[in-house]
Amino acid sequence: MASVEKITKTANFLKVAPGKIGYNSEKIITRYIPKTNESISGFSSIIVSLARESKNDIIRDSFKDIETELQICQWIDYSVLFVSPAAKDKHVAKALLEELDNFLQTRSYLLNHTLSLADVVVFYAIQDTMVNLQHLDKERFLNLSRWFNHLQQQKAIRQDEVLINFSTLQLLGWATGTHV
Repeated sequence: MASVEKITKTANFLKVAPGKIGYNSEKIITRYIPKTNESISGFSSIIVSLARESKNDIIRDSFKDIETELQICQWIDYSVLFVSPAAKDKHVAKALLEELDNFLQTRSYLLNHTLSLADVVVFYAIQDTMVNLQHLDKERFLNLSRWFNHLQQQKAIRQDEVLINFSTLQLLGWATGTHV
């Protein structure tokens, strides 16, 4: 999860110049801040620093309340510690998707009742996994699919990615015969 691409997507959503992002000599992802040439290392630290620089009121407001800020940090850490290994192992991915699906059973967003940085970071973290899901799996994880589909509809979040199809009407693709 802690990739240059995910940080860049998050920075683009936040409308913040990401600066130079790469890996330092210890192979830890590092952001070199434009103009000051300061560096910040570690995925969570970089994401929080980008959020603090954001002009997006929804994102900035979530950092005014310490409880919400800490919950956001927990979701960022969750995306690194649990989502990243899931991308490499389908059994771990299944458990992760079940967990997220259960969590979203009574929620529209990960925190409170509005979009937060937690949603955006977890969205980018599971995006590759969601792309590779079969339609039956998308139906199985209905709450997660609903949440993901809702977020991907926002162009600012999706950016240049293609919309993932969550339609359950797949018979058209299976029916290749012609009718007279």
